[in-house]
Amino acid sequence: MSANETGDVVAMPNGTTKYRRGLETRNRVIALTKSLISEHGYSEVTLDQISAQVGVAKSSLLWHFGSKEMLLAEAAISLFQEIELALRPDDLEGRPLAERVDEIFDRVADYFTRNPETKGVVMALLFSANTPQSVREHIREGWNGHVRVLVEALGTPERPLSTDIARLLVAIFHGAYCHWYANGRTQPIGDYLHPARDLFLNWISAENPPRR
Repeated sequence: MSANETGDVVAMPNGTTKYRRGLETRNRVIALTKSLISEHGYSEVTLDQISAQVGVAKSSLLWHFGSKEMLLAEAAISLFQEIELALRPDDLEGRPLAERVDEIFDRVADYFTRNPETKGVVMALLFSANTPQSVREHIREGWNGHVRVLVEALGTPERPLSTDIARLLVAIFHGAYCHWYANGRTQPIGDYLHPARDLFLNWISAENPPRR
């Protein structure tokens, strides 16, 4: 507590409040940065641009993130964390494999529908010649994390899902997204994912014929 010029006692922001405000600022900056990268590409996004649009001084951005490169890295990490949370494999344990496949494809479709720019941000970072190697490493580790999620979610003790097949599924998700986005998102992304899901389910059935 402190007294103002009139002698009134006023409450001063405590450490918890400052921390919360700082966290809110970081989250706002990261969200805006992801949108700007998707729209303009990595090399075209500047700290001045971010500062003006989010309403935070450039010096504050540097205090929070250290550099533009580290801010971009934070944005990439945030994207992959969001996608992994959306897949949520833990609640699929014990369910029939076909149901788990349906659920994973549905969750991917739902995530891209709610966050249509997300994969575009990653693609912009990946294909930009100016993207630092550290950011590329974050992208690589993020995709490896998705592979691990799929191996866990769709494998069984009797028939583990191989890493190669999980990588193929990740590639299918990326390809479906690119076609959907390039075509103006006029159809549900599920229309692009369903043929791949059916193909995968047919492959599972052929690999695991019903027991007699």
